[in-house]
Amino acid sequence: MKWEFEGYTINTDKSLVLVDRVKEFLSDSYWASDRSKELIEKTIMNSFCYGVYHDEELVGFARVVSDYATMFWIGDVYIDKNHRAKGLGKKLIECIIETQEFKDLRGILATRDAHGLYKQFGFERVESKFMVRTP
Repeated sequence: MKWEFEGYTINTDKSLVLVDRVKEFLSDSYWASDRSKELIEKTIMNSFCYGVYHDEELVGFARVVSDYATMFWIGDVYIDKNHRAKGLGKKLIECIIETQEFKDLRGILATRDAHGLYKQFGFERVESKFMVRTP
């Protein structure tokens, strides 16, 4: 799938995703700064991925994990610092929740700093309902 947005393209073709670029993005994040390139490759291989491109350069990324029946989880959402404040994060989430495979499913995500963005798409904070196992 492919969407055009104000000079940018959002595409779900995983063959276009550059693992080294995603590694750069995640190295700058608070949630995955120490994730290895090998682990990033594995997450891309096993996820439904969205790349945001400007002049064919990867400038944003997100991935979705789903059972394609009841729920999906959005993770690793990142927009390059030089391309922020242009509505790309909002457009990226819009594309995800409007994707045929996910539009009628329950969405889950974890974020420390972007509640306002996700609230626009019907996500609500849920206190004390989730448990996490960290190996």
